[in-house]
Amino acid sequence: LLFDSPIPSLMNYTGLIRSSGPRGPSGSSRGLHGRVELARAGRLSFAQRRPARFLRMPPCASPFHIVCVANVEQEVERLSSVHEESVGLTVSVDKGVDAYYVTIEGDPTKTLHWAVNEWELAPESCRPSGTVQVDDLAVQTPLRPDGRCVIEFPAASCPSKMVFVVKDGEKWIHNGAGDFVAYMKPPGVEDVIAKVIAAETTYERWSLFNRVNLATGLVDAGVAAGPFGMGFIFSWLRLSSMKQLPWYRGTNYQSKDAAHAQKVLSQKMADLCCTAKDPACRLFARMSLATMPRGGGNGDDIRMGILHVMRDNGIREGHRPGIECHFLESWHQKLHTNTTPEDITICEAYLAFLGSGDMGDFWRVAWDNGRITPESLAAMDHPVQATPVHLPHLIGPMNHYLWILKTTHAGADLDVMYEMCRGHLDGDLAWMIGDMLTNRNEWWVPGKIVEIRQRLSGYWKGTPGCGRDFMLLDIALDSYFRILVERMDKAGMGADDLINVVTLVLSNAVISSESDALECSLEFWRKVFDEQARWSGVDWAKKALAAADTVAVSLEEFADTIAANVQPHAELFGTKCNIEDNYILNFSEEVVRGQSVAVLGPILQQVGGHLRATAEMGPWEIVSSGLPGPRVGTIRYLETLESVQGAQIDESTIFVVDRLTGNEDIPLNVECVITSQSTDVLSHIAIRARAQSVLLATCYDPAVLDEIKGLISGDGITVQAVLDPTGSVAVSPASADALTSKSAAAGSKTSKKTNKKKTASISATDSWVLQGTDFQEGRVGGKSLNTQRLAQMAQAQDIRVPKSVALPYGTFQKVLEDPTNAAAKKTIADLAAALAKTADDGINGIPSQVRQLKTTIRTGLAPPDGLMEELSATEWVNETPKALFDGCTAVWASVYNDRAWLSRKTMGIADEDLHMSVLVQELVPATYAFVLHTADPISGDRDAVHGELVLGMGEALVGNYPGRALSFVAKGTEEHGHADISIATYPSKVRALRCSASLMARSDSNGEDLEDFAGAGLYSSVPVGGDYERTAANYAHEPLVWDDSMRNNVIQALVDTGRAVEAACGGTPQDIEGVVVVEGGVLSVSIVQTRAQVV
Repeated sequence: LLFDSPIPSLMNYTGLIRSSGPRGPSGSSRGLHGRVELARAGRLSFAQRRPARFLRMPPCASPFHIVCVANVEQEVERLSSVHEESVGLTVSVDKGVDAYYVTIEGDPTKTLHWAVNEWELAPESCRPSGTVQVDDLAVQTPLRPDGRCVIEFPAASCPSKMVFVVKDGEKWIHNGAGDFVAYMKPPGVEDVIAKVIAAETTYERWSLFNRVNLATGLVDAGVAAGPFGMGFIFSWLRLSSMKQLPWYRGTNYQSKDAAHAQKVLSQKMADLCCTAKDPACRLFARMSLATMPRGGGNGDDIRMGILHVMRDNGIREGHRPGIECHFLESWHQKLHTNTTPEDITICEAYLAFLGSGDMGDFWRVAWDNGRITPESLAAMDHPVQATPVHLPHLIGPMNHYLWILKTTHAGADLDVMYEMCRGHLDGDLAWMIGDMLTNRNEWWVPGKIVEIRQRLSGYWKGTPGCGRDFMLLDIALDSYFRILVERMDKAGMGADDLINVVTLVLSNAVISSESDALECSLEFWRKVFDEQARWSGVDWAKKALAAADTVAVSLEEFADTIAANVQPHAELFGTKCNIEDNYILNFSEEVVRGQSVAVLGPILQQVGGHLRATAEMGPWEIVSSGLPGPRVGTIRYLETLESVQGAQIDESTIFVVDRLTGNEDIPLNVECVITSQSTDVLSHIAIRARAQSVLLATCYDPAVLDEIKGLISGDGITVQAVLDPTGSVAVSPASADALTSKSAAAGSKTSKKTNKKKTASISATDSWVLQGTDFQEGRVGGKSLNTQRLAQMAQAQDIRVPKSVALPYGTFQKVLEDPTNAAAKKTIADLAAALAKTADDGINGIPSQVRQLKTTIRTGLAPPDGLMEELSATEWVNETPKALFDGCTAVWASVYNDRAWLSRKTMGIADEDLHMSVLVQELVPATYAFVLHTADPISGDRDAVHGELVLGMGEALVGNYPGRALSFVAKGTEEHGHADISIATYPSKVRALRCSASLMARSDSNGEDLEDFAGAGLYSSVPVGGDYERTAANYAHEPLVWDDSMRNNVIQALVDTGRAVEAACGGTPQDIEGVVVVEGGVLSVSIVQTRAQVV
């Protein structure tokens, strides 16, 4: 609901408004111009039309809101909102059900001169009232008396963008680099990349000034393309700031134009830090701003200021007589035509020379402050090569000139930005910053910086048009904080001091990291490490380890987001622009290390050692113990286990691996996998390791891991890994004879020769859909059969089993036989024949036909008559036919998942022998998801139930999402009928999966539950009509962590369920997946599937 009424009429809504803005010394507040929106989430964002309290929508507020268009209220999604400071307009783009809306707000005296796409005439139906066509390309629309203009584009024919300039009387206003742009449909990032690469590699005349102008024109497209697009913009600007892209190539420009261009781009970036919808885009906008000069100031003062210095101090200039200094003359020429941020460094170096008369000081400062060398000065379009004359009387004038340069060219310079902002800050905050700078080397400064940044955030966070100087000041404070923390002598700190440093660094990071995971991690950390609770026992230490792990995983996610979105672009620039490898290979790593939160890594390792000792836990965690005796093999290092999927390993091997995804297959002949990454005991990879008798262990001690890695050499060294009685793994060199002896040993499940597995036979049925009572062996897989057995048991045991139906074996083949799918059938047959030939030829890796088959099945089929009608006829199946068929094709296509195909190849299962039924099941809205093994998977103890729980959906658990699940072992029963419960680990996964879909389509093949074969997770189960949402898990308020009684009740219910399911399945140990729903204090357990446990 858009309110244009006076603010007092909103008093009924004051309970929804949160005041968060700073107040000036006189009690006034700084605000914005705009409107009030009542968001779907029940929050108000406020933008004043006259001085009032400054209120803002929190960054976490919903992007959906209600607008009234043509007297019809409807919900729309806010795609973007940008305040164009140069013209005083706010441009917002919203997406409705069947239309896009561009809303422009500003001075009602101005007129929009606009068109669509690349200056194409807008259709008449899209033109607001009062619009006039002025030529064959554009129309003009005056803003309404209230300063607003809403342009509606039907979704079916919506252009990709609206382009416009502003007419103010006879004056034309653009955005400093071209046209204003409002994107309705995101442009492809490929288009943005192509324009930049063409400019950087083919333009004969190209400079930093041209780059800034092009970036201004493309940054909106980068945001519209998402994090990968903004990652490209940042990578480009960072490489430019590193001077790996040319600043001078045959161009001249005036200093006032450079100042204006820099100001426009830096202000646009500052706005995007607040308004970009995607948190990663906001982060990249901030990181981009950190590489840039502030712009603005009086650009003409750069040109005239150097002339005044020379004329006022008797320096020869042109034909004017005076002291001859060729250095000043040549620098003066550069300042007139090619001024850049390098001029600050040149001025600082010149001042150092004026102070000492030593050119060594000049080149020292030039290099230290800006990496300037004699060669780089000589290579400029206007070379600066002469040696300056020592003129000490210029020190005062040049210090003044240095300030002129900094007002335009300085970026996140702490002292400069403080001076720029001081007059706009409330008196108390301005004094705090000034006092901090005066005492900048005192021990208390890091904590004071966090306090200052928290208060300063009220000036910029969620505040479009806040002013780039506030953002640059905050960036400078954050950068200085990182420097101070890096200087700390952390090696000499005790555990409590280290904990306090982590709290301080996290508190600083969440101000601007745009990471909800880091925010939740800080809250969890603070609650666990409350001063009164510290070091209170083993259980506390396990919670503290979970908190530390949550921080580490959040940091890893933060770093991975940056790396994934910048490293590919850096490598592209390296190739196209001939940049040296040493600037490219570690580009993303250096970017991550430049973030203040990156200092946490080594601190967490130190804290972790103290916590593991208190928790009475050693440096090792054994996920799979493998066969008894030493594991012997050639030791090799892998960054990821995924990198050897499909590879043939001919000799016994021990891998040291940095990262596991949880869904990999372990290749044959792998004896042992050692990793630093925590691994859920009941994840798919853990189950496969135990099925193959592979020793899988996590080492939490970096020193021990480094010692093991030290055994690795390019030639390959034979080692043995021995699991000792204390639960530690000892790795040491072994003789070649030991490897030969191991290779000759019989009976190892990891040996190269493996018995071919035989899939279960199938029987045909004419039905498209089978109800539960019709589930039979040969028609459906083990999941469906066990589900029916559970359904029969459920009533007696008070266990809920979701309703289900199945598409039996042979349904996929029947779909192919339908005439509508004739072309797809031929394509699939041809690809399958080609794939079989590659397998016969012994080709390693994953042939291209595997992914082509997957794509064809997933997207190339149409439902035959009768199939969707029969499935939709089931009363509780309430998704659309399209969504249902998409879910079925996703399951069928997963027959050609990479891992599934590789696994069949390894086990000798022909593709044509694999048949897939689809179990369509109700999706239970889970509070928690769990996996139970009714026999302990490590020890094999039949009296112990091992379980793991995660928040939300179970894919986070079985897929080994980063972090740990709540892991427990429940053994026997106490005298009161309750199991003896032992908590192994508290949860630390930073993401919980939620889903709005009502159904799941589950894979159920005849090739999963085979003897001595862990087939779980090979094939896909997918939500129908929705997708997973990755939400931040906040353990600070999670009863599973803090409420002992509630947690024990949940675990006891799971233990009782597991034993009942095992009994219903003939006493065979079971691998059970399900969910727990806690609603209104009532707890219920639902079993999703069960299968025989691989023991």
